Amino acid sequence: MTWKTHTLATEGEVFELLIRWRGDKWYSRGQSKCYNCLIPSIDRDAMNGKSRPEKINLERRSIDIFRASARFFSHPGEILALTDDLIALAILRHHGARTRLLDWSRSPFVAAYFAVCCDDDEDGEIWGFDESEYMKKGVSQWSNPAEWKYEFEKAAFCPGNGLDFFVCMTYPTGFGRQNAQDGLYSLTSVFDRDHAERIEQLLNKPESHARYLIPKTLKATIRDRLRLEHGIWDVSLYPDSAGAAKTAGAVFP
Repeated sequence: MTWKTHTLATEGEVFELLIRWRGDKWYSRGQSKCYNCLIPSIDRDAMNGKSRPEKINLERRSIDIFRASARFFSHPGEILALTDDLIALAILRHHGARTRLLDWSRSPFVAAYFAVCCDDDEDGEIWGFDESEYMKKGVSQWSNPAEWKYEFEKAAFCPGNGLDFFVCMTYPTGFGRQNAQDGLYSLTSVFDRDHAERIEQLLNKPESHARYLIPKTLKATIRDRLRLEHGIWDVSLYPDSAGAAKTAGAVFP
């Protein structure tokens, strides 16, 4: 991986970057530790090394269990998850289940929040890439761009490794957390792919993607500014009972 990596030395540099990325319309993602990679949760920790059939089976089981339960109380914005696998995975991702998806945001301020929200003893990182460049290069993957979703799902859910697609998607109807975070998702049809490498390969243009480190010494100050100046904090990004309960629970040591 050869992403350009820079360190943001001051609070001012952080916000200058966020303003620039917002104007340039870059997708961005924040991570509270410097992992130096973009690996989905289905490929991490205990899932690392499992075969494709094992992961496909677990993924299918998680979707089926979610649907069997959620059909009785789904929010209207989540109804399509009962019939669309990719939408189901998007909702599962936002609620902490292991999936092949990675969260991104159209708002670099939201991404910055996730880079500084916790782990104050470690530096955070924020990744970004050019939306317009992805739109131009991404379409080249499909034999029929109008049928990209069919082509992707055919490759993504087949038992063996098929074509190695990388896509960014969103759920247009939306649901609370996705809407609050101005969210979208990256995913690949093949497991065990570092999304940083796939973005680099697809865009093939060094200036169209970048990674920035945010020193741990700046985290608390940036958190405060994001909340006071932009209204970005736990409560605004998780506008549901589960999010409110988690925030309330943080008062305890």
